[in-house]
Amino acid sequence: MKTLLQVTIFLGCLILWLPSKSEIQSTEKVALPSPLTLEFVLDLPARLSPSFMQQQAALLQAQATRAQLRANDGIELNLEGRIGQREFSDQQQDYHRAAIHLGVPLFDFGRTAQANQAWLLSEQAQQSRLELVEKQFRLLLMRAFFNVLLADVQYRVDNEAMAIAYVTLDKVREDHALGRASDFALLENEAAYQKSFVKRQAALVDLRRSRMLLANAMGYPDAVISQLAVPNLKPWSNDLAQVEDYIQQALNHNPELQAAKQQLNASDYLVKSAQAGTRPVVRADAWVGQLSSYPELREGSWHAELSLVMPLYDSGLTKSKVDNQRAQRQQALAELMATEQRVREQVANLYFQLAMLKVEQDDVKATQAFADINLDYKRGLYENELQSDLGDAMVRISQAHYDTLAFEFKQALLWAQMQVLVGENNQAPKQESGVTP
Repeated sequence: MKTLLQVTIFLGCLILWLPSKSEIQSTEKVALPSPLTLEFVLDLPARLSPSFMQQQAALLQAQATRAQLRANDGIELNLEGRIGQREFSDQQQDYHRAAIHLGVPLFDFGRTAQANQAWLLSEQAQQSRLELVEKQFRLLLMRAFFNVLLADVQYRVDNEAMAIAYVTLDKVREDHALGRASDFALLENEAAYQKSFVKRQAALVDLRRSRMLLANAMGYPDAVISQLAVPNLKPWSNDLAQVEDYIQQALNHNPELQAAKQQLNASDYLVKSAQAGTRPVVRADAWVGQLSSYPELREGSWHAELSLVMPLYDSGLTKSKVDNQRAQRQQALAELMATEQRVREQVANLYFQLAMLKVEQDDVKATQAFADINLDYKRGLYENELQSDLGDAMVRISQAHYDTLAFEFKQALLWAQMQVLVGENNQAPKQESGVTP
């Protein structure tokens, strides 16, 4: 029977120790789709980011500190016991005690209330920082995703350029062997081919490197990413308002700025809490039980009291605490001012980059149009046997495609960064328009 009881207790403890099904599912990683989409990447849980987990720990610490402060100001219930001896009137006597103590702080003139409000604001500041870290994590994923797509297109451009350089070099070698090309022409084309080959190899390396960086940023360091779907970037294409509008919106809703404001307000309450250290504390206490070894003669079986503690002199301890909190408040104020300046600067820089997008878009369209007509022109020459090959026309088409894609990704990233700065939520695209080769 005793053995069965021990086994039962062991199994019960084992069940309590094992993680629940929901806890197991929450730590499992979802398999990556193929092709990998930007929508899937942006929907990944933020807990995959170490920065997010670190900031989440700071939030939990602030919550625990506030809970501890509230518990210190709550009802206290204790069991007090003592077995002892003492001397009384030249006699050795028993000095035992067994009682239940109930105590509660009644009033401390705002000391605890101010501190509790300070830690509440500090908790809200940590929450704002947590939201900012999560948005920055999405931006990091978006940038890494775009880098892979650009690396794919860049490889195609450099591979085509290398192929053309090789064909040209091979023809010059034949002509050189027949005496129709000089040594200078041969060495010139060999140098051009080697340069194009190095660029192509660097682009090939970047295919793997960009995919490894994306997998690592996603929290899937061992994942092998092959194909990616080209996202529909229309959700990030917005009309540009006035720069003052974005600055004002950022001043009102930027998460980093909100956290700095909340931290400054928390510092104000901590100063007030420290100043209340010179004020009295009133509390109520009661004891029930055997308060002494001679309840009939002395202590009785219960005792209740209201007590007041009035600080008179503490060797400057309270003043030093107030000075310390004031210094921290000044530091919080400086941090708020620095954050506001930084946010204003970031919004202004982003705004004027966005303002240049229209001009850059016209340039990209002109380059694309020339690449198309250049290909048609070179194809016509080739078909009429006026030119032996299409030359760099195909490379121009691929380069124009790269420039167009790079412009769209730049536009999307700039708008996404602006959304973070002004406190808006990132918008993930809901459709995919193609798959990388």
